[in-house]
Amino acid sequence: MKTFVFISAILTTLAFTTTEELTGRWESKSETGTITGIVFKPDTSFEGYINKKPFVSGTYTYTPEDSVFSFVDNGCDGARGIYKIKFYSAADSMRFEVISDSCTQRKEGIQRLIMGRVK
Repeated sequence: MKTFVFISAILTTLAFTTTEELTGRWESKSETGTITGIVFKPDTSFEGYINKKPFVSGTYTYTPEDSVFSFVDNGCDGARGIYKIKFYSAADSMRFEVISDSCTQRKEGIQRLIMGRVK
């Protein structure tokens, strides 16, 4: 469940100027070697995985003007998560700042998450 929350968090906040910059594959590797990733699709859907095994999916919206990322996934009883995305390292890395999320486990996982773009 912690991984689910962690991945769900991945889906949240941007500093890019267009939605297309969010699309693609993003990953994070833990100290134990676990790879958590998410694929943001152009149709505003996403899929999350852990060590290449799917574990979460949903839909998202992104507002580049204020870098706000909002999403609903197939966990947390349909609760919406809203985060601000902070990009850095030439927009190849991102982290998330919670704005609003009533799903405590997801929120705790996402706040610690730092993801890198997979090229």
